[in-house]
Parts: sequence; C-alpha cells; structure tokens
Amino acid sequence: MNIVFLLCISFYLFSVGVCYTHINLKLGVQTSTQTVPCNDLMYYQVNVTDPCKDLMINVNVLEGEPNVYVSRGNTKFPNERSLAWSSYNWGSENLTISSWDPEFSIGTFYIGVHAYCGSDVASGYTDAKFTLQALSVDSIHPSDEIPLNGMIRGNISAENYLYYRFCVSSNCNNVEVKLENCIDPAKCPTNYAWPELLVSRSIVKPTINDHAWKLASIERRSVYLYNADSEFYPGHYFIGVYGWCTPEEFCNNNSSCGPCNYADNHSFNLSVIVTDVQENACVPKGPLQLCEVKYNTTNGSVNNAKGNFIWLLTLTYLLTKLF
Repeated sequence: MNIVFLLCISFYLFSVGVCYTHINLKLGVQTSTQTVPCNDLMYYQVNVTDPCKDLMINVNVLEGEPNVYVSRGNTKFPNERSLAWSSYNWGSENLTISSWDPEFSIGTFYIGVHAYCGSDVASGYTDAKFTLQALSVDSIHPSDEIPLNGMIRGNISAENYLYYRFCVSSNCNNVEVKLENCIDPAKCPTNYAWPELLVSRSIVKPTINDHAWKLASIERRSVYLYNADSEFYPGHYFIGVYGWCTPEEFCNNNSSCGPCNYADNHSFNLSVIVTDVQENACVPKGPLQLCEVKYNTTNGSVNNAKGNFIWLLTLTYLLTKLF
C-alpha cells in the first residue's frame, strides 16, 4: 500500500485536535461569510465572562446545511459523537446555552460548525456558507428572580414549595439570603409559622431532602454564602421556601408545635443582601471546571502534542508492516 495513503489514514484518525484550529470570535460581532466544505467541520472559540447571562449562537445560513456543536472544558473540538450542546435545525441555527445550566461556567466555549451533506437534505451536496455570531443575552428562567439587595414578598402553603433565584457575577462578595416572617407565637398566636429556607447552586428546585444550604433552626432565619467558602462560585443560585408545619394529629399544643393550619397561606419577605469583600482581601475565582485534566509540568500540553505525533508515526510504521 502507498505510504502516502497510509499517512493520510493516520492523519485522518488524528485530525480532530491535531489539524483543526480555532477562529476567535468576539461576543456581539458577526463574522464575514464562512465556507465549510461538504461533510467537513470548522471550529471557533469565544470567551464568556458574565456568569449571569446566557450564551446564544446564531448561524445565518446562506447556502448548504450547517449543524452546530458547542462545548467547553477539555472537549475543544466538539462533533456529533461528543457530549456537547447541539442544534440540528434545517436552515439557520439559533442555539442558546442557559447560564443556569449546571454545565455552564465562564471561560472559553468551543463551537464546531459541520457542513451536513446528503441526499436526505434539500441542499444536497452543497458546501455550507453562513455567518456566525455569539451573543451574551439575558437569562430566562421559570422561577422569579430576586435582584441583589432586593426583596420579594410571598405566601407559602403548608407543606408546599415556592422557588426563586438570584445571580452573583463575582465571588468577591458575601451573600445573605434572609427569610422574614412571624415566628413568635406570642406576637401572632394563630398564624405563626417556621418555613424552611433552602439555597442551592446546582439544584433548580431544591427540597428539604437535598444537599443544600438550609436554616435547620427556628431561631436562625438567614443562609450565608461567604467569599471564603470553597463551594461559593459566581453564577446562579436557586432558593426554595418550604411550608414546614406539624400535622394536626401530631400537634398537642398549637402554641408551641407549629400546626399546619397556622402555616397555611403564611406571608413572608425574602431578600438577598450582598456585601462587597475588600479588594485586597479577595482573589477572584477562575471558571468552575468539571473533570479538569491537569498536567504535571507547565509544558504538559506541548508534551501531549509530541506524544500524539510519536503515536502517529508508530501507527504509520505498523500499517506499512501490515500492508
């Protein structure tokens, strides 16, 4: 077999991550017309700095049929076989990655545009031509948002949940999530209650059985998130208010047991109070990485590339022996 052909096979096997490069995008700036050959891929990258806004990828199709794949972290060359956000709409693409998605974090996002070709698509075997734009847009979420240093009023039903959210753009803050309601039987003898407060960074609708920040006390009415907390990162946080109460059959003294009929339709105020940490006392945290690969030396990525190249040469040699 021709050695050139063998080299082509080898390079094809290692094309993703070896031959492809990334085109840098700026948020809000549309590219010029891009052309991707039939059944090939072109890659882009964009840096996202606001943890409270969604990332929207717009592909305006001029010719052909492009598909979009987006990833972050170690998957720098996403395709149809990798775990990534994707869009397969016919024609133009509009893919939004929610900033409250557990996989979302500030940092570099990688975008692959694949020129899909075949007899099953109207454009047939036409190269994909398009313009591409990455945008940072306001986040949309079904739960009400509490503005920082703002307050929201609500009424909770016995043994039910209400959900809210807030977002902090920096970890150089201390955050107090405060629940205010009448908890004193002496002040409100027939309508006092002890609702539970839950705060989570990853669970959109936390319950009392989930791993979350909680009050877990009648006297304590605030959940605190501190800058020094290793689990405190910029981004969205989700709040649950649970109408905790004691069912009637287990309540012998209404003035001390928190009966459910007192807790039903109970009013409360919920606020998010943010205090800035002094600049010299805070080191901003980098992006939250999931399953990050660490190298032992500062030249780890270079050494890894050298290793791939040596493996490639070895594979080529073995193929010459086989054929």
